[in-house]
Amino acid sequence: MSNDKVKDSALFDKIVANISKNGPLSLDSYISHALGDPDYGYYHSRDPFGTSGDFITAPEISGLFGEMCGLYLAHIAELSGLREPAIFELGPGRASLILDMRHAWQQVMPTLVTAPLHLLETSPRLRCIQQDLLSGVNFFFHENLDHLPAQPIFAIANEFFDALPVSQAILRQNANDGGGIWRHRLVGLLNGQLGFIDGPPLSPEEVSDWALEILQTEETDPLPSSVINNHTIAEYCPLAVTYAGKIAHHLRAYGGACLIIDYGRDGQSGGSLQAVANHQPVDVFYQPGSADLSHWVDFSAIRRAAEGAGARLVGPITQGEFLRNIGIIQRSEALAKMADVETRRGLFAAVDRLVSNQHMGSAFKVALMLPPGAGLPPGFTTCSEGAALS
Repeated sequence: MSNDKVKDSALFDKIVANISKNGPLSLDSYISHALGDPDYGYYHSRDPFGTSGDFITAPEISGLFGEMCGLYLAHIAELSGLREPAIFELGPGRASLILDMRHAWQQVMPTLVTAPLHLLETSPRLRCIQQDLLSGVNFFFHENLDHLPAQPIFAIANEFFDALPVSQAILRQNANDGGGIWRHRLVGLLNGQLGFIDGPPLSPEEVSDWALEILQTEETDPLPSSVINNHTIAEYCPLAVTYAGKIAHHLRAYGGACLIIDYGRDGQSGGSLQAVANHQPVDVFYQPGSADLSHWVDFSAIRRAAEGAGARLVGPITQGEFLRNIGIIQRSEALAKMADVETRRGLFAAVDRLVSNQHMGSAFKVALMLPPGAGLPPGFTTCSEGAALS
């Protein structure tokens, strides 16, 4: 039996023992165990990034992605006129993104290179990687967002919110009158295996928080049957709302901006939870601790949290549109002029993966959280209006 198999079995046993003693788990609690268990959790027991991991993020596809993000935040920082800001990255992974951003800042805004760097990272394994790669950099680790620096922050969260534990509810309709009740979807034991079971109904407050009241209000126009069918699943990520609210509160108090890049949509995505192990989709209960679990981000929930804390969220727009707006095509063409044929081919292939609808361009969205105000920042205007960053 391999070490991985021993760990998988141990985490399964640990979760089963928890359920046997305390009853079914909420889905977000199960995900927290599967991803974050200090001994056997997915992010604590392996390096999930790159070709040897289960997924490749945009910074690993091309350093040009980080360069463009760095140029963009430098431009926003310049427009803000704020002095002595801090840099914050949520979920820095292998530190590829922040290193590429810092390289760009060296050229256009060295003050951001010397600004204190704050990293939200809970994985000891990834922290070790980040410490090695950021040797000589003045940076600080955070377990949460409870102690943000009392100064403006320019932050980035790339594929961060999709990995936060998500909760689900399922609609159970009454066959007699057509009415329905949203019930929590819990994780329990079914014939000795982990599986979904129905939990208690959502409270009126939860229905409102999840923005599900429209599905239960008779006065509203009826929604398509595909939306309100029996067994419809809805998702809500409480930690995403908490984090978004804390960032928004800080931006309102001190200023700055937070660039959010993730796959998702501006509203409910239904049952989007997915699991990947060894680059293959698997069941969400497959060998807990050995599979990555993620979900589509609900940008409308992040917007509600931001506005509730006194800030605003611009977007989302597609990643392809955003990168084109800020000049990735022009930048790649300029770099290609100085490269050999093979390098040019690789460069254009990487840009295609980042911007085309057949790859990451449309599924991934980009939004910018800002202090209260009006108007569209650069990058969120139309392609004809948005100026490329130099």
